[in-house]
Amino acid sequence: MRIQPFSFLLGIGAAVMIPLFSKVFRPLAVEAMAAGLGFVEEGRRILAEQMEVMEDIAAEARARRETIIANGNGNGVAHGIDHGVEAGSDAEPAAAPARGRRRGNGSRRPTS
Repeated sequence: MRIQPFSFLLGIGAAVMIPLFSKVFRPLAVEAMAAGLGFVEEGRRILAEQMEVMEDIAAEARARRETIIANGNGNGVAHGIDHGVEAGSDAEPAAAPARGRRRGNGSRRPTS
């Protein structure tokens, strides 16, 4: 197998140039990496702040839910309300407000 002079010179040139390029590009690569790490740290900080806000909202929602459950049984009726009946009275409790009837599926008017 014969050695091609052009390929040989190209290989020697690459062997000489690669260390020169690494000396020039290494500081650039280090600076790029430092900037990238700065962006990553800033992203982590922002993400941590947003997670803290979400945890605060979740804690407030839990506290609000516990307050609602403590004040009522979950369907809007409080445990301590006597529904219009006075203590010691023989009167009937006040009737709940009547709801309108729901229409069945077939009673809806078609829209055009």
